[in-house]
Amino acid sequence: MAAFIPAELPPSRRKHVAVIGAGFVGLASALWLQARGHQVTLVDRQPPLGNAGWRQAASYGNACTVAPQAVLPVATPGLVWQVPAMIADQTGPLSIRWRYLPHLLPWLLAFLRAGRKAEVDRIIAVLASLLGQAEAGWTPLFDMANARHLLRRNGCLYLYKSQAEFDAADAWHRRREQHGVNLTRLDAGAVREMEPNLAPLYHRGVLFDDAFTIDSPRQLADRLARRIVENGGTFLAGEATGVGGDGSRVAFSVDGAGHRADHLVVASGAHSARLARQLGDRILLDTERGYHVLFPEAGRLLTRPVCFAEEGFYMTPMADGLRAAGTVELGGLEAPPNPRRADVIAKGVERFVPRAGRAGETWMGFRPSMPDSLPVIGNSPTLPNVTYAFGHGHIGLTLAGVTGRLVSELVCGEPPHIDVAPLRCDRFSRWGWKRQA
Repeated sequence: MAAFIPAELPPSRRKHVAVIGAGFVGLASALWLQARGHQVTLVDRQPPLGNAGWRQAASYGNACTVAPQAVLPVATPGLVWQVPAMIADQTGPLSIRWRYLPHLLPWLLAFLRAGRKAEVDRIIAVLASLLGQAEAGWTPLFDMANARHLLRRNGCLYLYKSQAEFDAADAWHRRREQHGVNLTRLDAGAVREMEPNLAPLYHRGVLFDDAFTIDSPRQLADRLARRIVENGGTFLAGEATGVGGDGSRVAFSVDGAGHRADHLVVASGAHSARLARQLGDRILLDTERGYHVLFPEAGRLLTRPVCFAEEGFYMTPMADGLRAAGTVELGGLEAPPNPRRADVIAKGVERFVPRAGRAGETWMGFRPSMPDSLPVIGNSPTLPNVTYAFGHGHIGLTLAGVTGRLVSELVCGEPPHIDVAPLRCDRFSRWGWKRQA
């Protein structure tokens, strides 16, 4: 795909932009802003560039897949009847920590409303508009960072254990096709030919042809960060606090030291709502706690990401092994990891890939999630020189590039190339009701 490279602005229109958050959304935003000629400072508690602490970031632990097929929201019709089971089963693919339920209630009510048919139809259309530009948003960044060698273009394989399970999923596959997703339906023999090291626990499969993976999120982040520095950008290590307006500029502190910028981008993932509150914006953001388990000896046993659809996690071959990542636990930012969830993932890999060997690293991180599975991308209604870019849920890596381009357009005061009105930060009230546009 040909890369779109925007023109630099004249010097009189260039700004000093501070980006809070150095995950993939923040890094992509910084590079797109630099392409327009802006001076960029990134703030993060654990920035990349060889920092071992970066493994705590959500960007470190994801399933490493750019997934243009991800047009379906998490909430779908009928999900409301599954909530009691989500609370009762703390190891299921989608679970709720019962102690967190009182805090979660406004988000959960909005989440269940987002699962109504009319809302699902609307959300799919919005996600499709974003996902249709996902690779175009990433392509120039891969080139800038000299990172194309980290890409694996073998698609992504979903597997189904019975014809009934496949038939139920195929209605959603047809919805994907209606929105331009390329996929191939497979019988068991075709699956076996593609992935001979899988246990034959499948009946049918679907290959999402245009999906691709990143061999190492750590290496990609490091390359993006180094290019930012080469372009004149700087990184500040520390926690951003005290965000507020300062006349025509934005003021903030990093570990107690004061800073100012012409424009601020909030891209700090699950921690973004705290910063938005300091500006007077209440955003119905919560966190999905995701887990991964690494099998260091199994990286060559699969050739593409594989997902047994009912299990809720992907198995992705990477440079450092086979990473099994996924599931959803709604439990906030404070509770410790639930080791039983990692155990369930590990046992699933042992069942589906018998030669996987021993499990190694386990990890838990926070996906910043809105009730409707749509990110927040747009300017603050309280302070126009603050732009929000967070809440991407399961598709932060996928949408990082196109989000960065949208951020650069918003900072430059240009009409975004995709309508961001459905992504505004105040689309929900604090009690979970959806506001009209």
